[in-house]
Amino acid sequence: MSSTPPARPETADRGPRVRPRSQHPISRKQIDPDALKVLYRLSGAGYKAYLVGGSVRDLLLGRAPKDFDVGTDAHPAALRRLFRNCRLIGRRFRLAHILFPGGKVIEVATFRRRPEPADPSAPELLMTEDNTFGTAREDALRRDFTINGLFYDIADFSILDYVGGLDDIEAGLIRTIGDPEIRFREDPVRMLRAVEFASRLGFAITPDAYEAILNHRREIVKSAPPRVTEEIAQMLRGGHALPTFLLLREVGLLDVLHPELAAVLRETDPEHPHGTGHLFWALLDALDAERRRGRSFEDAVLFALLVLPVVRASLWRRAADGEPPPGVLLTLIEEVVTPIAIRMAWPHAVTHRIKQALALVGRLSHRPDNKIPTRRLAFREAFPVALELFELRSMATGRGDDLAREWRALFTRLQRARETFEAETGLEAPAAAPRTRRRRRRGGRRRQP
Repeated sequence: MSSTPPARPETADRGPRVRPRSQHPISRKQIDPDALKVLYRLSGAGYKAYLVGGSVRDLLLGRAPKDFDVGTDAHPAALRRLFRNCRLIGRRFRLAHILFPGGKVIEVATFRRRPEPADPSAPELLMTEDNTFGTAREDALRRDFTINGLFYDIADFSILDYVGGLDDIEAGLIRTIGDPEIRFREDPVRMLRAVEFASRLGFAITPDAYEAILNHRREIVKSAPPRVTEEIAQMLRGGHALPTFLLLREVGLLDVLHPELAAVLRETDPEHPHGTGHLFWALLDALDAERRRGRSFEDAVLFALLVLPVVRASLWRRAADGEPPPGVLLTLIEEVVTPIAIRMAWPHAVTHRIKQALALVGRLSHRPDNKIPTRRLAFREAFPVALELFELRSMATGRGDDLAREWRALFTRLQRARETFEAETGLEAPAAAPRTRRRRRRGGRRRQP
């Protein structure tokens, strides 16, 4: 990293570096057709229309963008007049969603600038408002990293670079636009994004930004918990969770975000020769492999991976003679999961499914049969989450693959039977009723066996 060039100054009169179509690989064939419609309509109405941000970065890297976002000098009211399928959203950041059939949304944002004044010496720089319109250059300068500050101009198919993003993409660098000490204090979530981009793209964080993360990692608690949780979910969904969480631990962000997990990763695991930490990393490795194969997981599964090692370590700490004491699991799950869920602002329904799944997953270590208790277990609301956790654990440990396949086969068979019943009868199949105990009447005689 020592050879990294110094941060670039932001000059007031600097124009964009223009890379013409003949000098870059982006083709309109690679751009979503509906995004092209939006770009062309804006351009035809006399507005500037740029493909912006991550989509330009990914296209330059030969990757398929997840989203195609548009930047323009048209104000939100003009966008609403121009597009009948437009919906304006947001307060802190006013955006236009252009709606297309099939639920597709093309997001259009008016160029913005950083609110003034920005006093670097102020003790508190946290941004609470970002809705001041500006120019294309000002919009580029307010973005987080140089690689996200590039624009693709539909008027002549060129790339506009106000921030040096083209050089950093070629060098494989994650560099903040402006002083990282200030940018991370303005929005601490940018630290998470720096880690995620570096891990996903295989880039290096520049030394000044890396040092700023170390200095300001505790600022992350000032960010809104739902924003932080969404960034963590993206890390888990992206197919690169293992390198991302290794880097989170390296820069100290994991200790701030999830101190319970960070503590467990430093402990030993009586069941695994390489410790609980090794199992957690192996779980993330298994998750990444499945995501790269195209398998999706609901948030309850993803977040459960963050608490499973903590619950497991807590059980072993309370164990006697190598076995956890009976009846302690549900209480322990409640004690571990509830404070984490509150701090991370997990939705109540997700938290409930996590707790239920953690209580069920251990029961899958027994071979399934076709008896009523087994079928009742497979019809539990949280069973799909428990089954996916068990499958990931089997992949991570190399044990229980046969059991995972048998439980999956049973669950699939029961689901198909339910679907067939509902299709043939038009009725909703009843869930397996929980087993209840017969209550004795107060003062009555005990029934003889």
